[in-house]
Amino acid sequence: MGGGKPPSEPPPTPQPAEKSWSISAADFGDDEPTLTGAASSRSAPYAWERIIGGNVRVSIGGHDLPFTSASAKPVFASDISGAEWTVAAEVRAGAVVLVLTAPDQTENAGFVETVTITNRGSGYTATPTVTFSAPPAGGTPATGTAAGPGSVASVTITEAGRGYTAAPTVTLSGGGGGSGAAIAVLQSGVTSVMITIGGAYSSVPTVTFAAPPSGGATATGTVHTLGNPRFVSGVEITNAGSGYTSVPTVTFSPAPADGTTAAGTAVLQSGVASAPVTNGGSGYTAAPTVTFGAAPGGGTTATGTAVLQTGVTSVTVTNRGSGYESAPTVTVSAPASGTRATATAKLAETGNNQYQNLYWARQTLAGKQLLVRLAE
Repeated sequence: MGGGKPPSEPPPTPQPAEKSWSISAADFGDDEPTLTGAASSRSAPYAWERIIGGNVRVSIGGHDLPFTSASAKPVFASDISGAEWTVAAEVRAGAVVLVLTAPDQTENAGFVETVTITNRGSGYTATPTVTFSAPPAGGTPATGTAAGPGSVASVTITEAGRGYTAAPTVTLSGGGGGSGAAIAVLQSGVTSVMITIGGAYSSVPTVTFAAPPSGGATATGTVHTLGNPRFVSGVEITNAGSGYTSVPTVTFSPAPADGTTAAGTAVLQSGVASAPVTNGGSGYTAAPTVTFGAAPGGGTTATGTAVLQTGVTSVTVTNRGSGYESAPTVTVSAPASGTRATATAKLAETGNNQYQNLYWARQTLAGKQLLVRLAE
């Protein structure tokens, strides 16, 4: 065979110079103002398939928008969108991909909305002063008040007391006229076992306690016989357990083959273990007095002391101010001895970026013609 020239490849199929779509309100996503395009699918941007190289130009409603890559984001003129809409586009994998988005339309409302405590500080014995930096000329400074240190942080038990069969009431009083609340939590372990029947055994039995409610720990103990294994004289508690809300059953096992089974009654701890603060209250200028309800006859009443918060817990904006162009500085006065609290202000915003832009996109661009073409 001769060495002729290989057959030449057919020339590439010419691509159309341009392609257009009619924009409708349905082309916009439900959650963000992105033009997704009916030419492909609702979830994909507008795409012109099989584009091979070349510069690409875009127009909407007759307004030309040149671009060359995704990094180039021309701005729509105000006569098209009423806002600075941008177009990001690129040629990739043989297709032009076009996504239209609007900028954040949220605007600064000019007044303070909230204040966040960034450091509560310490050592405050009175409510500190809160100061906001001034807005530009013509504005009104914001004002606020600090909460704390006049609230109860905790109650320290100084005497657990004894003889309680139910949690006593806890009263916080005095301290400069504030109001707070706490609840008493009884200790819940087994302290001893009273033997009601000594039993008659040939060997030392095992003692077991019924389990407490979910979340507690079961008590354990060992039997004492005072040298005579036939008669149970007592139980040494090796683990008081926790979480008991009623006296657990005590069981001695195994039962003797020929004799009397021992029996006993557990005795629960009855003092106050803690007093969690359920409402720290406010307005205290000194630690209030903590009073526990009296124990039943023969018992000892629990005692405790209140510990005040010493830091700033929050700042309430009493005057939002006006005319702020950026969040003002918040200054909390320093305590006589301790650490100064710190806080930051947040300005309120108006408008709704997501849905407002979506509305504008639909109202402005629906019905216009989107044209993508190869540059001449």
